[in-house]
Amino acid sequence: MRKTTNFNKDWYFILEDNPTFSGQEADENTFRKLNLPHDWSVDYAPQENEKTGGGGGYGKSGIGWYRKHFTMERLAEKEKIYLYFEGIYMDSTVYVNGKEAGGHGYGYTSFYVDVTKLVREGENLVAVRVKNDLVPNSRWYSGSGIYRDVYLVRTNEIHFDHFGVRCATNGIYPKQDTALLQIRAQVVNDGSTAENVGVLHKIYDRDGKLVSTSGIALYLEPGESSDCMVRPTVEAPHLWTDEDPYLYTLVSTVVADGRELDSFTCKTGIRTAVFDADRGFLLNGGTVKIKGMCVHHDCGLTGAVGYRESWERRLKELKDMGCNGIRCSHNPPAPVLLDLCDELGFLVMDEAFDEWLLAKNKTDNYYSESLAYGSSMFFTNHAKEDLTAMLRRDYNHPSVVIWSIGNEIPEQSSVDGVKILKFLQDICHQEDSSRMVTSACDNIAAVEPIRTLREFENALDVVGYNYVGRWRERAETFYEEDRKEYPDRRMIGTENPSAGGIRGDYSQEGWFGNYATATLHHEALWRYTASHDFVSGDYLWTGIDYLGETRWPRRGAPCGPLDTAGFRKDTFYYFRSIWNTKEITLHLAPQWNFEGQEGVYKQVICYTNCEEVKLYINGRYVGSRGYQCPRYGAVRAWNEGFHKCSTTNDLHLSWDVAYEPGVLRAEGFRNGELVAVDEVCTTGKMVGLSADVVNTEISEGSLVQIELSARDGEGRFVPDACPMISCQVEGPAYLVGMDAGNLLDLSLFSSPGRRMFNGLLLAAVMVEGKGEVRVTFASEDGAAETVTFRAE
Repeated sequence: MRKTTNFNKDWYFILEDNPTFSGQEADENTFRKLNLPHDWSVDYAPQENEKTGGGGGYGKSGIGWYRKHFTMERLAEKEKIYLYFEGIYMDSTVYVNGKEAGGHGYGYTSFYVDVTKLVREGENLVAVRVKNDLVPNSRWYSGSGIYRDVYLVRTNEIHFDHFGVRCATNGIYPKQDTALLQIRAQVVNDGSTAENVGVLHKIYDRDGKLVSTSGIALYLEPGESSDCMVRPTVEAPHLWTDEDPYLYTLVSTVVADGRELDSFTCKTGIRTAVFDADRGFLLNGGTVKIKGMCVHHDCGLTGAVGYRESWERRLKELKDMGCNGIRCSHNPPAPVLLDLCDELGFLVMDEAFDEWLLAKNKTDNYYSESLAYGSSMFFTNHAKEDLTAMLRRDYNHPSVVIWSIGNEIPEQSSVDGVKILKFLQDICHQEDSSRMVTSACDNIAAVEPIRTLREFENALDVVGYNYVGRWRERAETFYEEDRKEYPDRRMIGTENPSAGGIRGDYSQEGWFGNYATATLHHEALWRYTASHDFVSGDYLWTGIDYLGETRWPRRGAPCGPLDTAGFRKDTFYYFRSIWNTKEITLHLAPQWNFEGQEGVYKQVICYTNCEEVKLYINGRYVGSRGYQCPRYGAVRAWNEGFHKCSTTNDLHLSWDVAYEPGVLRAEGFRNGELVAVDEVCTTGKMVGLSADVVNTEISEGSLVQIELSARDGEGRFVPDACPMISCQVEGPAYLVGMDAGNLLDLSLFSSPGRRMFNGLLLAAVMVEGKGEVRVTFASEDGAAETVTFRAE
């Protein structure tokens, strides 16, 4: 039977290159002991002269080695042994007991290494060389090293192939209250004799009740791999949707002569997902508007390492905002991200490549006419392998509703672009007939000679539009011209402007500094997208601030409504007000601490889904504002709706208010009734700290996240406090790092001291064992706070 063991513990690492590191004779006294996953780029503070440049977030590059000693017991004659790497960035070579076992070039795809003939009973050594010295090579921050999980997999010589079990929804039949599934399994016979085997599939509901059983016989010659298929029925299916992401459990088994030879278990959902030229995106036959965000693979203070707890906190925030879609830009994501998207209900665009054959300039954001490094180095020989690995690995995730084969590919305007597109799209169709394919095109209607070829656009299942309003009159008309010229075209906004900015910055200066106008680009686009069914929706750039794509002395790009620490910006509430229709949103900006600016007029912004908002300053009435989206005309009489308080076509409200210390108060009304209140107060100076543990369950191996905030003498949040904070951890845990979302703070995330930014700071603590953990924070002004939790 299959046995999968987590292989993350007790590795040794060195950022140095020496061929002797592959063998037993290497001196490990100069190595650092650590647990995976690990990103060495984030172990060093950004340096302006670092070769990765602004595109790579000034992250540390180079060549590094990882080594691990492990023991193998009771090796069986009819056994296969693999090492499974979820991701190594990049160009890795794997050695077992001094001999080369395999490796992988592209840094974002998962891969297996067969080590059956290289391991031995007793002590063994695995060494991994990671070559990330040819930089910059990615858009954007890539990290370096074995940055995702590693597993040791032991199977029978007759076993399911890697990512070999794939379950799809064949059809949903509401009148019969049934769903028809299709399960394909690829079984490999690595033995020396022919075998008759059975492949069994059982499906269980969330409560563990068996709802379907199916099976099929298969004959395998020695060395042969073969597909088999079943088409089981599930009665009264509970469908997976973005609002009700119900998951079943599929257990697949290979049997022979009454023995179980291999077993595979995964979560899956019952749903159909198609794109339609007139109705947009259809989930289970009904139109669903995709309200999506692009996300990069980095997680702020942990760099390229994406712990489940980090992604869960971030994705839950986006979900509360009303977001229902995630685009994995621009590379295959960590499996845990897709697991969470399945569980939380996101509609995922799973993306394979940021470049094909034509390499990009990793700083200036487009095709490079000079020598450039990147995934194009591996494309000719490994594109099919890498794309197939993504398709098979991610096939069973119901959250994945569309494949993307490229982002802003320079070949979109090249003579061979269509040929390469069809090559990749055909691989997708061959591997998966249930999902459509897109590519994110940024030069539709651009100037010559970079304009996307119409043949390129028309070859796609679904045409992906990046920055649809970028060129000339399309800033006003968006998709309108293409809708008229190509009425049968399926359309999706693959990347369009989000609303980000610097959290807590109300200076109204700089590229990202004007809070008053931060949402305007998206407001115009959303009115169009929301009111035209043929537009499937949007994935906006981005949902979360990310490392890279920057200029010194900033380490990342502040494009999202969440900062790198996962804290909400004001624009979070803008999206919540238009996307989260189930809950009331009422949010005022800016903060109201402007000492010395008395009498200066401030533009007060309100994000809300209330029909009318009344604003008061220190109890005095300022005025009422309101808007409608979508606007809706009269139904019974010409004068219907005149009573509604519509004062703007913007999707936010604003007042000009002369600053005076005190309280700004907004009252939100629906149907004439007060339904929400928000207040912004002038606070005192920070005198205390408040700390909240995010995690609800804590055990060995948990990443515990603690949110720290500044408080004044009355316990109110102080939105402009930026003191230095120290952190001390006691018990079976250690500090992973701290982040406040300030991209101008270039200090090490892992340092025990970090400056709070505009009242907030995030700390991450890794639990190493059971017992009580005490985490104490202290500010340079003498404020302190301690949190205690117990790891079970």
